[in-house]
Amino acid sequence: MEKVNNLKLDILPTEVILAIFKYLSIIDKCQLCQVCKRFRLLIYNNIEFWKYLDLSPFGEYLSNQSLFIIVKTRWKLDMEGHKLDLSGCKLIASYALEKLVEMHSNFQAIHLNAEPRYDNWKYRTENDDWIRRQYFKKCPTFSTIGRPGLYQRWKITKSTQSWKISNKSIQTILNGSVKILKYLSLGNQSLHHETATAISNCSQLVQLDLSGTNLNNASLQDILSHVNQLEFLKLLDLELSAMTLMMISLLKNLRQLHISVQNKSIISAKTIADMLKNLKKLEDFRMNQTMIGEVDRVIIEGLSWIFCDGPIEDLSLILEKNKIKNGGRIIEQNRTPLHHLDLSPKLDIYPRGQQRPTQIEHYITISNSSLWSLAVNHPFLISLRLVNAYAISAEGIDGLLSSLQCLEIFELRRWRGTELDPLQKLTPTFCPRLKEIVLHGIEIANFDEWIKDDDSTNKVTQSGMCHDEKDRVLGNGGFQDLEILDLLDVSTFFKKHFDIIIKKCVKLCKVRLVRVGDLNFRDEESEWIDI
Repeated sequence: MEKVNNLKLDILPTEVILAIFKYLSIIDKCQLCQVCKRFRLLIYNNIEFWKYLDLSPFGEYLSNQSLFIIVKTRWKLDMEGHKLDLSGCKLIASYALEKLVEMHSNFQAIHLNAEPRYDNWKYRTENDDWIRRQYFKKCPTFSTIGRPGLYQRWKITKSTQSWKISNKSIQTILNGSVKILKYLSLGNQSLHHETATAISNCSQLVQLDLSGTNLNNASLQDILSHVNQLEFLKLLDLELSAMTLMMISLLKNLRQLHISVQNKSIISAKTIADMLKNLKKLEDFRMNQTMIGEVDRVIIEGLSWIFCDGPIEDLSLILEKNKIKNGGRIIEQNRTPLHHLDLSPKLDIYPRGQQRPTQIEHYITISNSSLWSLAVNHPFLISLRLVNAYAISAEGIDGLLSSLQCLEIFELRRWRGTELDPLQKLTPTFCPRLKEIVLHGIEIANFDEWIKDDDSTNKVTQSGMCHDEKDRVLGNGGFQDLEILDLLDVSTFFKKHFDIIIKKCVKLCKVRLVRVGDLNFRDEESEWIDI
């Protein structure tokens, strides 16, 4: 008789169980505490499991009383280096935060954004499908403006008040953790110059998010001149000056930079390019609300070390005995390749007390030279977003896509009135790892490539397997990791493509199809479908 394998989690050694539990979210830990007494004791009695309290998923109903109950039961009085995320917890009062600091200081991370940090959830819960699905369902902005955290600020009306913390409370928190604070985000909080001074005293900061804080350039420059260990910096929805960008260029360890460029008369493409030249370790660059228009100079001069004037078939032949093929030239080689690039002029403004947003659209002038430069210099891109791109061709995009084997997120929106030939290489063959596809006004030459089975699948369909076995194998081919599909004004995507995609792409959870082929699930562009 065949031996049955009865291996269970609860019979593993304690050391192994603790090693597994440390990767779980706070929701998972709370659920495991209800499984058995052993798990409850292991989780409750392990201080390391509760040093990082991310309470942002409960922001809609987390009260002052609930916060203090959690802190009193999970944090020890002598604990140091703990982390707290209360982003979007609008029921928490400023005086409660001051009281909390009296009990616990020496924070290593503090996140007090006025809105939940949904854009950060993606990276923290990559392997937790349940949390991600809950995030898609609960997010109050997903159904109206698409995936949050990209370009838009949340809609603020008379009935929906934004969470604001007093500057005094923020200063009290910062002063208690000035020596060890490494991670700080205060997105969309209204900050004063005195608070900026308190931030500048936190010289150990590694991550800083001041997006939408209304700080002027003098305050920003004061902060940037003191936090020279920064690796992650977000300054979105702020009017930055050339001097502020120069201060950013001195942050040699910067790996992530998100900025807005709202005024062409203050910031030019040359100023941005000069800043990026000095950021050798940059892996994630996002520039939205881009009003400068021309971005070729930003990419070719600021983000590249090899200049290329045309498509290259074999990237391995670029360098040969220190010579550049195809008319290129070496600019510099000691630079880290980008993993994330987001260039968008989109700007959504939600004035207080108004129901309808005022949308200002602009375009970015990006040519094939920039696309070829990205293909040569940054073939390891994981996410690429180009919104309202102008002056590029399908040939340039196909040349770029053919080199991006690691690409997981691809967004391309055509500027109204421009024409673009159908793309040939946005297929599982060239981009097999895609998780999110956003195409607005972009045609694909052959959508049949998206649903074509590979050779092994074709053999299975001709075999004598039962129906259930065939269904399991028919998942082969196509975009196996696809989670989000957003198509607008695409005429060659038909119902037959959709029917097969939802069967083959088992991870697909959000779809929006507007003015697409022979189907249109919603009359409004803002409606999404849960799969």
